[in-house]
Amino acid sequence: MDELSSPFHISYRDQLELERNEAFRAVREQLRRQDCGMEGPTFCSTHCDMGCSEQESFRLHRDIIHTLLVPLFLINHQAERIASRALPSKQRAEPERAFRGEARSAFAWLHCILTEEHDWYLTARCPACIVLHVLHSEPTIRFVTVAAQLAGSRSGFDCWLVALETAVRQDAFWGDAFWPDIEERASRLTDGVQQLVRQCHELRTTLDSPTVTIPMANPNPICDRSTPKCTIAVKPSSFARKQVRLGREEQRYRSHMVWNSWNDCSRELRQPLGGVAPTQSRRRSMTS
Repeated sequence: MDELSSPFHISYRDQLELERNEAFRAVREQLRRQDCGMEGPTFCSTHCDMGCSEQESFRLHRDIIHTLLVPLFLINHQAERIASRALPSKQRAEPERAFRGEARSAFAWLHCILTEEHDWYLTARCPACIVLHVLHSEPTIRFVTVAAQLAGSRSGFDCWLVALETAVRQDAFWGDAFWPDIEERASRLTDGVQQLVRQCHELRTTLDSPTVTIPMANPNPICDRSTPKCTIAVKPSSFARKQVRLGREEQRYRSHMVWNSWNDCSRELRQPLGGVAPTQSRRRSMTS
């Protein structure tokens, strides 16, 4: 793999289409300010001598990757918060137990890769190193593939999925035959992430739903008063139902704003890390 040029190719027409995406524009501006605020050079010593056009390509591709990965970070963060609310205290050390089926597997996988690739997805490093790291291993390729699949064609990022497939097929290490297997595994994980989002919504609705309980009247006043009292759920009032509906609307609004506002991102994503991680050999490991 050529270290001085990006393995991904985006046409000028596709770039113009991406520029219509509000979230992408916001991310580009944020990362531009971050680059300008760095005391040292934006590119590491290996990539600082590239031409301006190559550097701009790496910056563009870095910005695309970052925009795609932000929603996955937010989904994982929200799932962790909901799991901590839904589980009893003795089970909170295993937050995946709040979910079921493929959603549980997706949550565990997201947590794992976000932990292992913490420095990379924060993108506070050389843009070229960030872009080239996508092809570092099967999990990183699959991670970005899932992010692009979740974005969908309406967001304008379908061009990146094509660019990613082409780069994998043309790469001397991965090769043409390896992509179908990656794509299939990524599609299953994408389904799992979508189930995770739905289950998070269901859990949050349940946790936030206002319920009232009252003691059941004792039909026999002379019975043993030590008998535990029974409770029955009271049908929520029209005001309570309205609050639930507003909560659901807010959830849908927040999901929509993932792609329309950079301000929803955690402060942690904006903190510069500094330094460049040492180059590692690529791995063809097929993690679940």
